[in-house]
Amino acid sequence: MIPLADAFPVHVADGKGGTFTKLGEAALKSCTEPDSVGSALAAEIDAGKGCLGESIALYKDTHNNQFNLAVFTMKDPQETVKLVTQLTMNFNDYEVAAQAPPPGSGLPTLPADSGMVQAFTGQGRAMVVGLGQWSDGRTSEYQELVDHLQPLLTSVSKNVARYETAG
Repeated sequence: MIPLADAFPVHVADGKGGTFTKLGEAALKSCTEPDSVGSALAAEIDAGKGCLGESIALYKDTHNNQFNLAVFTMKDPQETVKLVTQLTMNFNDYEVAAQAPPPGSGLPTLPADSGMVQAFTGQGRAMVVGLGQWSDGRTSEYQELVDHLQPLLTSVSKNVARYETAG
């Protein structure tokens, strides 16, 4: 698995003069923890050859919008392609949980009915999932939020791809 610091940089340029700032990161004990993934994704992982681990990070931008990234390292690269395809086709089925901001971050914990967008990439054995939420939890302007998530998802995906293709 890619080390947390290699996958998730402290700061990422948002492409519009702003910055994403990492608030926290963690390596989870399992890829199928009920608080981290939904039942459909957990079932797909369990039905396949399995997952080596999941790493997560929470970022905010200069407007306190919240962005969650999760990297799943699968045992079989073919399962990465399958999972990314399935998740992309069911874009309204949120199978990766948003993280609550850490105490002292200044960010609110958004309610469950807050608007959220998600996007996926896959490189080798690694599937990267990005989630974005507006700071006020609004349920509009989703395409703008997807576009805003993209530089962060691209940065983490490139880091993971470098690790997956090294050696």
